[in-house]
Amino acid sequence: MSSAFVTMPLWLADLLADITANFAVGLISKSQWSASGSETSPDLLAFWAPFLLVHLGGPDTITAFALEDNELWLRHFLGLGFQCWAVIYAFVQSYPFKELWRPTMLMFFAGLIKYTERTRSLYLASTRRFRNSLLTAPDPGPNYAKLMDEYTSKIKAKLPTRIEMLPEPNRVIKTESAGDRDDLSDLEVVRRACGFFVTFKGLIADLIFSFRERSLSRDFFLKRTARDAFRVVEVELSFIYEIL
Repeated sequence: MSSAFVTMPLWLADLLADITANFAVGLISKSQWSASGSETSPDLLAFWAPFLLVHLGGPDTITAFALEDNELWLRHFLGLGFQCWAVIYAFVQSYPFKELWRPTMLMFFAGLIKYTERTRSLYLASTRRFRNSLLTAPDPGPNYAKLMDEYTSKIKAKLPTRIEMLPEPNRVIKTESAGDRDDLSDLEVVRRACGFFVTFKGLIADLIFSFRERSLSRDFFLKRTARDAFRVVEVELSFIYEIL
């Protein structure tokens, strides 16, 4: 859903996750200074500190709210270092009390693994996008490949060949028949939208199509009313949304 009433609370909750953990670590450290053996157990406070690492890297945490968040993997890595230092500091403060040091260490390693997994996933997503942007060659399209095949074959046959750049001529719209402007049925809308979806879903992967696909799509929509055109596009976009 793209509603601001849904995305804004989720975004704010994602931003507050790190702030909440830092605030809680500060409260734990402050409480340990004034903790006494009778009222508050320092080792119990230290036991709660590793829970914050699990909170930040656990399965209930949004790894990346948007694609741009992958570029912030270094910030999360620094946050990982700060949180580990804060947890270790809280644990050192409870050094005279050793009743819960074993479960505290187990919880610390579990949280460290979870937080590291989250940071690593952001790093891998960021480097993969950067590497793909460097290695992916621009697609010239099928028309260019067909043109070069014909050009190369004629050169090998020693035929007089040259390439000229000519502007694309304006297409003459054919006279519409009486049934061209009839409203499309719901079944026909779904059928047409599915056909265009199968043809043009490659646009998501940055594929380039030939003039044939463009002409077929343009000729169809020029013969339709605006209402039917938007109905077909609406269903086609719903198919694209499903595969995304």
